[in-house]
This record gives sequence, structure tokens and C-alpha cells, in this order.
Amino acid sequence: MRMIALSAMLALGLGLVAVSGASAAPAGPASGLSQGLNESSLLQDVALRCRNVRVCRNTPYGRRCRWERVCRRVW
Repeated sequence: MRMIALSAMLALGLGLVAVSGASAAPAGPASGLSQGLNESSLLQDVALRCRNVRVCRNTPYGRRCRWERVCRRVW
């Protein structure tokens, strides 16, 4: 019982210390962060060519095969 109470108090203390050190500003529509993310998008439109490939491996229980979907970029 003593061990449970001590571990609960330790967890509560660590939780309070971790929360008190955090500070952040909201990223609303008027902040510069959201405007910068909209102007320079990190995502690019990429054309993909996908196909199903049968992959077989030798295991101690015999040969096991399965189908995997493989996608490659098309430039």
C-alpha cells in the first residue's frame, strides 16, 4: 500500500512539473505562423504508380507468401 501511494505522489509531482514549464501561443488565423504555413506548403503533388507484388519468404514452417502493395513515384 505504501508503494502505491508513493508512486501516485511521484506521478502527480512529475505531471505538475511538466505542465508548468510549457508555454505556447495559439496559432489562430491572425498569427504569422499559420500565414507562413499556408504560403509555403511542404506537400507536393506527386504522381504514384502502384501495383501488387507477391513476396515469398522461407520460414522454419515452410515457404510463406503474401501480397504487398508497392507504390513508386512517377517523374
